[in-house]
Amino acid sequence: MLKSLGLEITKREKIHPAVQILAVIFGLVLALVITGWIMSLTGNDPVESFKVMFRGAFGEKRKILNSLMRSTPLLLAALATVIAFKAKVWSIGQEGQIFAGAMMSFAVYRLIDTAGLSRPIVLTIVVLAGVLGGALLGGLAGWLRTRFNVDIIISTVLLNYIITTMLLFLLYDHKYWMGANNYYPRSDIIAKEYWFPILGETGRLYAGFIIAAVLALVVYWVLKRTPYGYDLRAMGNNPIATQFKGIDVKKLILVTMFISGGLAGMAGAFELFGVHHNVNMDISPGYGYTGIIVALLVDLNPIMVIFAAVFFGGLINGSVTMITSTGVHTSITYVIQAMILISVLVSRALINYRIRRIKHVE
Repeated sequence: MLKSLGLEITKREKIHPAVQILAVIFGLVLALVITGWIMSLTGNDPVESFKVMFRGAFGEKRKILNSLMRSTPLLLAALATVIAFKAKVWSIGQEGQIFAGAMMSFAVYRLIDTAGLSRPIVLTIVVLAGVLGGALLGGLAGWLRTRFNVDIIISTVLLNYIITTMLLFLLYDHKYWMGANNYYPRSDIIAKEYWFPILGETGRLYAGFIIAAVLALVVYWVLKRTPYGYDLRAMGNNPIATQFKGIDVKKLILVTMFISGGLAGMAGAFELFGVHHNVNMDISPGYGYTGIIVALLVDLNPIMVIFAAVFFGGLINGSVTMITSTGVHTSITYVIQAMILISVLVSRALINYRIRRIKHVE
């Protein structure tokens, strides 16, 4: 139809960074406008609701620290997504890997003799165990892909359900992890001397956020400055050409899934020893899936992932206040997240192309 009008769609060769930033801002504003319209249909005042949400997320020091605490697992899950998606390995297993990390760290905590061990040593051991738990689950998906050609999307999604079902089994039986006096599926509380120390006098922020932010810088350096990062980006750009360059693609997929799973597994250990302090089914209320949104929102940029994770952490934290104060339905949090992702992706896609007149050759 465009050709009949003498027009064609062409891809822009270069886009100014300011235009890219404006596209993201436009997408965010559009998402809030649409979400506000949906709120108004249910009888809620969108302006007042968003004000309450912002105050609940960043209105005071304690709330800011709590928002940073919420953003920690999102940041790690987003970094796990960046590592995998840069190679076009479409892992959706970050949610299950968070649970696997929490489960492995708790299992190791129960096995080791903590008597005489200082808190830093115990926390180092359990965090490494969490990394291993997530890495093994991610590596399993990678092995299924390289050994049996099982699609990564299918295997990771199924493994999410498998690992949470295993946790339910362990928590619903007093012979295993369920607390002796508990009526709900949760373990006994971890000894308080082995909790992550809280940073500051208010809020619930612990050292996990700082570690995650440092890891974002490490991931950026790995992707830009190391042979592994070069191979990863090469496979993402052209997997066929990567094979002709002599790169072992199967090994690269295995290593990538192992590292990606390890980052998500670390989030599980952090949530267990920094926030919940017992194993339960709320260790991750969808952090793995939201982490994928966070990574896609900033076009898989490891540095920008930090800011996007903080934004979504504030969104989650502020939404709790908004829901309890204004009566907005609890599903509005997921509506906002979905609209932000769709609006930003559409805005970014639109600036990548332009419509121009077809030049007629005489």
